[in-house]
Amino acid sequence: MNIKEVFDANLKFIGQMELDADLMDRTFAKTETRDHFVIGTVDLPTGRIRVGDALAYMGTKEASPELNRTVPKGSYPVELAFITTRFDTIRITAARIKLSEERAVRYELAEPTHETTAFHCSDGDLTGFPVDAGMMGFMDASVMDEYSDFLHSWHRDNPDKNHYDDYFAALFNESYEKLPQYQRAGGDFIEWTVPETGHRLTMNATGFGDGFYQIFWGIDKNGDICEVTVPLIDADLLDRADSEYLEVWDGIEACIVTNNIADGGDIAYMCREESSDGSFNGWVFYGYDEGEDYWADADNFCLYSTHGLAGRFPEIIPLLHSPEGSAYVRDEDGNFIADEQ
Repeated sequence: MNIKEVFDANLKFIGQMELDADLMDRTFAKTETRDHFVIGTVDLPTGRIRVGDALAYMGTKEASPELNRTVPKGSYPVELAFITTRFDTIRITAARIKLSEERAVRYELAEPTHETTAFHCSDGDLTGFPVDAGMMGFMDASVMDEYSDFLHSWHRDNPDKNHYDDYFAALFNESYEKLPQYQRAGGDFIEWTVPETGHRLTMNATGFGDGFYQIFWGIDKNGDICEVTVPLIDADLLDRADSEYLEVWDGIEACIVTNNIADGGDIAYMCREESSDGSFNGWVFYGYDEGEDYWADADNFCLYSTHGLAGRFPEIIPLLHSPEGSAYVRDEDGNFIADEQ
């Protein structure tokens, strides 16, 4: 399973109109690959929740639905679930406002108000929200107005600047420097305070980025709303992809190939040497029509992704776990056979 296959499968996941409580329990579990963390607090002075793309739409108050049920006014923690895999990187798999400490035993699709729905269709209002800047936010409806006013004033004072590159990027980078174990370089989440009012809101990256995401009410055993949840990535899907990835190769990623192979040529010979400094995994791959003079020039070799090479040449996969000293050459039929010389 490659990253495109995972991305395409996840598009179906984020478009689902139902959400399984057991899946969310697993998503927010602590395992070898999964963790969760409270990134900050969202202030809800009216109890009217808005969800949308924090950088593309919420500042304009467009395509950022207000949920049609209100919650008690107050301040609530915002929690993110994460998954870290060798197959990919660290990703945020879900975001939620915890309205109580109760566990959600079921989920209901959160309907938008008619006036704020992202899109009106002939057969009804469309639930969910679009993401075009790879970022979402939780805000109170009144705080979104404050956020919009802030951006309007900021752009008035900075007419030639971009509010992400020239304002928020530094805050995301600061978040990364404080908590690098929970996000990618450059930062994936912040809690931000409206300067004029002191009200807090949160922003976070949306899984694999742009798409159309659904919002759910989490319902506890008493039938009360205990959370607002946005699923971003099917964590089970990524774990399966990671298992397949590690079955192919679970060691140091870099191997050495000739430039001919890196440029699209075929593999003629492969051998596993000792890697004394750990800079590569010992595997060296040679192409056709190269010869001793070519191999004598170190500039004709480069580091290469072992998984990337295995994707191009799946026939090498069964051989990758061979011990140091192993060598294989292609025979006339194109199969790798042990080189006994």
